[in-house]
Amino acid sequence: MHAARGARFVAVETADGSATFVHPVHGQTFHSRSGAWQEARERYATACRLVERARELSTVALLDVGTGLGWNLAAALAALEGTNARLRATSLERDPDVIRAVLEGPALARDVEAERWHAQVRAALSTALADPVRARSADGVPMGNGSLRLCIGDGRATLAAIEPAVRFDAVFLDPFSPAVESELWEPDFLFEIARRMRPGAWLSTYTVSLPVRARLVAAGLRVGPGARVGAKSTGTIASPDQDPGALDPRTARRIARLAAPIRGEFAGARGTGIDR
Repeated sequence: MHAARGARFVAVETADGSATFVHPVHGQTFHSRSGAWQEARERYATACRLVERARELSTVALLDVGTGLGWNLAAALAALEGTNARLRATSLERDPDVIRAVLEGPALARDVEAERWHAQVRAALSTALADPVRARSADGVPMGNGSLRLCIGDGRATLAAIEPAVRFDAVFLDPFSPAVESELWEPDFLFEIARRMRPGAWLSTYTVSLPVRARLVAAGLRVGPGARVGAKSTGTIASPDQDPGALDPRTARRIARLAAPIRGEFAGARGTGIDR
């Protein structure tokens, strides 16, 4: 959802001293008020085991759904510090106005360490907006000790336009809630994400929506509970082949019932296998 013309993104300080924005149309914040930087690090970088992936790979390929303010990208850069791995991030964002608001406003962190990483992301976003053709190319633009491929537009179309062979080691699934940005939680989009996850990859998201969890299962992922982050008791993690931990039996049964007809639709439309 785009911001209305002339609408302003209002910055609000979160509990850890980092700031997020309130969306000027629907009023949701881009990050948890318990801590934008904390959420980015714990919900996404830590939950997707970026450090562990960096021990195995020279380059960690990240799909970041919802560029927003760039905090999640900053957390990914911070997580890989001290490893030998480079970050190769692909980020999907519908509304470039939020990025412009970040670039035109004051720093969003009082913490020196958080600002160090976020400054690297802002530099990359500035380059990307100035040269969108280069930004959407396979090599993207430099971002810290790595690169950023920024794809502006409807995430369903921009992900589908990425070369079919591209696969990811981690997925930060962080659009606005299903009630606001439903298209990025629909089965076809989640199926495409799952298809592009490498063996050993992890996906993390803040939502605990049963329909979303069922769609992830129907797309071939193993789904489990995320860790507590700030005021939110849990989230959702998923992997094509790793053990995400067990959901409580009642929740697991409900997800299985919801997933069965979706899986049937996938099988009928695309064949019975998921090509990874």
